[in-house]
Amino acid sequence: MAGGIFSPLGSCSELEKANCHPLVCLLCHEPYQHPCLLDCYHNFCASCLRGRASDGRLRCPLCGHPSVVRGGTGLPPVDRLLQFLVDSSADSEEDVQCANCDRCCTKAELDTMYFCNTCGQPLCAPCREETHRAKMFARHEIVSLSKRTKDIHKKCPLHEEPYIMFSTEKKSMLCINCFRDMQGESRAHCIDIETAYMQGCQRLDQAVMAVKELQTSTCEAIVLLKAMIEEVRNSASEEEAAINSLFGRMQEQLSERKKMLLKAVQSQHEEKEKAFKEQLAHLASLLPTLQVHLVTCSAFLSSANKAEFLDLGYQLMERLQRIVKLPHRLRPAQTSKINSEYRAEFARCLEPLLMLSPRRSVVGSASGIGPGIAGTNM
Repeated sequence: MAGGIFSPLGSCSELEKANCHPLVCLLCHEPYQHPCLLDCYHNFCASCLRGRASDGRLRCPLCGHPSVVRGGTGLPPVDRLLQFLVDSSADSEEDVQCANCDRCCTKAELDTMYFCNTCGQPLCAPCREETHRAKMFARHEIVSLSKRTKDIHKKCPLHEEPYIMFSTEKKSMLCINCFRDMQGESRAHCIDIETAYMQGCQRLDQAVMAVKELQTSTCEAIVLLKAMIEEVRNSASEEEAAINSLFGRMQEQLSERKKMLLKAVQSQHEEKEKAFKEQLAHLASLLPTLQVHLVTCSAFLSSANKAEFLDLGYQLMERLQRIVKLPHRLRPAQTSKINSEYRAEFARCLEPLLMLSPRRSVVGSASGIGPGIAGTNM
């Protein structure tokens, strides 16, 4: 496991440069091994999180959000959706050998390979033409290797019968026996696999669009916050320059007030920059989550067959909807303007020297100059 862990700010430049591959752990930078899902929707390998929990809580190494962990393992639950994609990716990278002629195909030739779902064996293109064109194979189901059917989703594990229906109420597939065992009112929520698949795709499209909109808003907010941080720095520099220019025309009696004013500017600068950086860190940690889930949706749609989609698709949809509904601070909570009221403070400091009538101070005392200074310059 990699030793370096992102701080809550996470070094925004590092997060931006990082290639957020949906199947690579952000801690060890290796393909996921037993990926675990935290409450903040960040994923990490189980081995990367082991031993980090304290008092039943585990802080996310990326954003610092605490997750409740239950059980003796001290780990969050395994992400079934991501595990499916990891397994699918591993399957696609395996060397494939024709079951008839033992010919191994390269990765570049995978698109020319076929799979007989009836025999449960891969076939190269020549063997498909020469052997599986015979009459005895007429009823065999031959598909592209990438669209082969996985036995785990073919039949109901309880009754060993093929799936024929989908329950929109329980979000699960049903065989004929499962359907017969259901109550009458529950049967009203059952539809055929094809219809369920089409409806699921439509709902997933809507969830993806919501995440894309949030991704766009997050990117815009990050750009705005970065600009405001730069404006804070520029504003601080301009204010300090103005203070120094005015101070140069003052008597020696102004020296102490100058130090206080500069301290006030620096205090405001640090306070505002800290606030903006904290908000930027939150959004910077959110963006990889959005990007990973969008890529995950794309990979899931391209990898999953209908049965696999219906087994995991609703879980993915619900996750995307929950991500969008999480509270996200997309707008700055304060302005980037730094104002120390230096003219009023210098005028008050010069009142005894210029024999002016005393005026009310903007601050309670000289030591009070700091974040409490507000208003506009004179």
